[in-house]
Amino acid sequence: STSPTHMEWFFGPKGLKFSEIGARPPGVSHWDIYSAANELDLYKEWADGIVYGQTWGHASRRYSAAQMALRPTQDGTIVRYEGVDEMQAKYGDLIFDAYLPPVGSPTQPIEKGYKANAWLHIRHPDYDTLREICMEIANKVKVIAA
Repeated sequence: STSPTHMEWFFGPKGLKFSEIGARPPGVSHWDIYSAANELDLYKEWADGIVYGQTWGHASRRYSAAQMALRPTQDGTIVRYEGVDEMQAKYGDLIFDAYLPPVGSPTQPIEKGYKANAWLHIRHPDYDTLREICMEIANKVKVIAA
């Protein structure tokens, strides 16, 4: 009853869709996102639990956090980005980790996972505000490939 779980959901034109809810740990970078959202080093807490049989940190629950995959417009080579400067100026203080492959980099196939190309980790104290920010970024930031 206290274990983390894995849940995948998507929001699009047809609304909210769940694709998987599983009793297993979450995927790539989710411990990092959880740590940033809760102002806690989850890796240290895990190690303390293993070594000392207890932990000392406390999850702040101060932030909601999101991971955004920015998919290229097509397979090929990244030729430019659109909207990145505006995003950085407006929300740079909320982005705690990001990867934008350099222009000229080959795109990666979708089979490589949702962090194969460009991605952002973002946090904000208010969930609804975070969701609005993510929607704005999704609509304005583009990874253009040719």
